[in-house]
Amino acid sequence: MNAKDALVEIKKLLFSEAEKQAAFALVEGKLVDGTMVAYDLEAGDIFVIGEDGAQIPAPVGEHQLESGEVVVVLEEGKIAEVKQAEAKVEIEIEAAEEMPVEEPKKDEAMAKVEQAMGDLEKKVEELTAKVKAMEEKAEEVKEAVKMSAVVLESLAKEPSDKAITEPNQFAKQLKVEKVDRYNSLQSAFQKLKQK
Repeated sequence: MNAKDALVEIKKLLFSEAEKQAAFALVEGKLVDGTMVAYDLEAGDIFVIGEDGAQIPAPVGEHQLESGEVVVVLEEGKIAEVKQAEAKVEIEIEAAEEMPVEEPKKDEAMAKVEQAMGDLEKKVEELTAKVKAMEEKAEEVKEAVKMSAVVLESLAKEPSDKAITEPNQFAKQLKVEKVDRYNSLQSAFQKLKQK
């Protein structure tokens, strides 16, 4: 493999993974009105998914997800803020205080526990997928580093465009200084002999 081929392979490895990560980071969800959206909270992007599957930047405004969170968009397609559904919880608490306290049925409690377990399992699967993607990226980076070594080795074997023609200047300068000192000592001795 020559240097040019290795550079092309490195470029493929590094840039194809970036595109995969961009697609992987989007999470799909629904708004309360049933509109499908895809969003990435880390990058701060939000898109409306059309019937044909096309992603269009979300319009400016507040968009409430089915989970109760409100996504604030101040610039088309860019998430400015995510508000948690706290007001709903407060209303439920106030309503619960006014109503007589009833013990929740065991079936309802089990359903809530099962739902929470399902949510946790989903998050574990997402994290596992992210870890796997990171491991794949690390392998591709290792491969790119190996190919970089191939490029460097091939460049090291190439002859230089400038041949070394001048001798070591430092050694030449030392020799000249030594001769100059010797000559000045000789002239000093000559002057002393004449006196």
